[in-house]
Amino acid sequence: GKWGEAEVLHRVELELSKKVMGPKHPLTLTSMHSLADVLGSLGKWDEAEVMHREVLELSKRVKGPEHPDTLSSMHNLASALGSQGKWGE
Repeated sequence: GKWGEAEVLHRVELELSKKVMGPKHPLTLTSMHSLADVLGSLGKWDEAEVMHREVLELSKRVKGPEHPDTLSSMHNLASALGSQGKWGE
């Protein structure tokens, strides 16, 4: 696929989302999640993990720890960790 191009577009979109809507806006969190997924697809696991952790923490604060989006963020982080063989985390 065209993951490199997708990464560039997601980074631009994320920066615009942060600027226009703010870093804690739900759509900004969705943008962060999308970029983290692309980073994982590119094998940039460390950066993807950091971004998934950030999305999870912001989602807990913005939406609450039991919100479905927060639980989904938890799943995404667990998947990213599993892809790196970090099963204990």
